[in-house]
Parts: sequence; C-alpha cells; structure tokens
Amino acid sequence: MNIRIIATPHIEHYTLGLYGELARKTQVTLVSLQKYDIPAKQIIVPRVPLPGKRTSLRNLVLRWISRNYDIIHVNSSLDGVAVKNLDKLVVTEHGFPDPSVEEGRSKKLYQHEQESLTKLSESGVPIVAISHFTASEIKKKLGIEVSNVIYHGVLDIFRANSPRKAPGAHTVLWNSRLIRFKEPFVLLEAIHKLKNKRGFLVRIRGDGPLRGEIAEYIKRGNISDLVSFVDPVPFHQLPSIYRSASIYVHTCSREPFGLAVLEAMASGLPVIVPRSGGAYEVAGNAALTFNPGDSYDLAEKLEALMEDPELYEKMSEKSLKRSSEFSWEKAAEEYLKFFDKVISK
Repeated sequence: MNIRIIATPHIEHYTLGLYGELARKTQVTLVSLQKYDIPAKQIIVPRVPLPGKRTSLRNLVLRWISRNYDIIHVNSSLDGVAVKNLDKLVVTEHGFPDPSVEEGRSKKLYQHEQESLTKLSESGVPIVAISHFTASEIKKKLGIEVSNVIYHGVLDIFRANSPRKAPGAHTVLWNSRLIRFKEPFVLLEAIHKLKNKRGFLVRIRGDGPLRGEIAEYIKRGNISDLVSFVDPVPFHQLPSIYRSASIYVHTCSREPFGLAVLEAMASGLPVIVPRSGGAYEVAGNAALTFNPGDSYDLAEKLEALMEDPELYEKMSEKSLKRSSEFSWEKAAEEYLKFFDKVISK
C-alpha cells in the first residue's frame, strides 16, 4: 500500500510507535518541532511566535505542503483547523476536550480544542478515537460520532520477557499528570490507610499544578517515609522506572486510554485500575479493579497483592498476556486501512 501521509506528532511513545511503523509500510512525512528516531522524512520547524495569529509556524508549513499528499493526519483539532484540504484530513482525538476539568492556561487551550473538534466534525472530517470510552464521551459531550476507534500499541522497549516473581518488599508506582482529573489523592488516601503496614514504598512520577498540594498532603499525613516523587528522566530511561516498581496503580476513572497502564502491563507489573474509563477498557480482566474514587477499596486491593505471592504472580502473567494483544504494528495496519477508505470516498 503506497499512501503518502503527512502528519503532526503527539507524545513520544505514540510518535515513535505509530509513525515508526507507518514509515516502514508507506511514505510518511512528519512536520515537527523536533527530530524523532524513526525512518520517516521529517521537516523540523522552529518554535517561532506569530503575532496576531492563532496558528503556529508548524501548521502554516503543514498547510503549504499538504497538497502533495494523499492523507493529512493530525493529532489535535487545533492542528486540523489549519488545514485547507479537509477532504484529505483525518484527526485522531486523544481524549475528550473538557475545559471544566482543566486548570490554568490549559482550560483555554481545551476550549479551543473543543471548538475546533466540533467545527471539523461539522465539515465532515473523520475523527478517530483511541478507545470506545473516549468515543462515547465525545458523543455524550459534543454530539459527535467518531468514525473509528483504533487502540494504541506499546513500544518493545517496555516489554518484559517473563512474568514477575513476588518480591519481598514492594514498590508501588503511579505515573500521570498531577491534576485533579487524574485523581492522585485516591492513591494517597489509600496509602494513608496502609501507613502502619511495612514492606512497601510508593513512587509518584509526574508534574503539574497539584505537586505542591500533594507534597503538603504527604507531609501532613505523616507518610513521607513511604511516598516520594520520581525525578524526571529522558524518555529512553522510562522503562527503567517500570522495572524498578513491583505494582502499578492507576486512579483516573475517566482516562481516555491509559498508555502508562499498558506499558506497565507490558513490563510485567500487576496493575490496579478503577472500574471505569479507558484504562479499565485497556486492562480488561487482567487487572485488579476498585470502585472509582474509593480509597478503601484501593487499599484492600493493594494489600491483597502485597500479601499474596500467588495472586501477585498470577496477575503479572495476566498483564503480559493482555499487553501482547496491543502493538503499534497492528495500529498502523488499522490506520492504513482507514486512510484507504478516506481516499476512496
């Protein structure tokens, strides 16, 4: 299949995975602010402010050269509205832009994303969602029917060769943005309930406006000896963060997909997720689950994993088996089939 694709990137996991696979199968040009280690043609555009314009220099470049391609694939509706050839455009929506759950400058950005997504949908531009949960939220909040659901994959650098053995002492990992939408205090409250139990530590990886409030909670709750923040590391060192943990906890009950959950599962970690949202959809029956927002239920699931080696090893096996169902090669094949349908319309 020889489809000429021009695209804009998303987070590094996704950009390396999807466009790396697509570039092995067809012609891909990435218009980006930085260079990625993938076999695609890349046009690097510097971050230059454009006074008086709501678009970026990168998107102006995308608009100028996209006429020479069969498909224009963007990962933000804000990128999409900069494109003139809407008949060639496909938008992957990585969430459901909801300004009400954002804070600070992000609130206005999400408002613009919501307006742009609605505008593109009304113009007939096909929208791809990353989970059925995300598709249902877009429908419920904006009245938009997505055209397809295509799951993410997981990079091979995260994949373990064998299940984990139950350790003598546990390290619990939580990895996400530090905003209320991600519900980090559900974990902290659960840890507070387990603080008299010994033999475990908790590591929080992420940044955001709640960092100071979380640090204060840890101090006031007298759990500083149990909970610490993970220092930022380059992307290629991220697999070592998962390898250093023994249990992965996800608390967001409205997660659009849950890529970190998938990466943790591929690393062989038993995972605990709320019984709702995209992370629950991704984990399937391979995770221990708790009632959304219920720190008592989460504490019980954590304690069960830490005290029962047989359960721990069974859930590690389930994690590896479930994660093997997701791959970027599979995602790329699904995108190519969808792109072919768009071209054939």
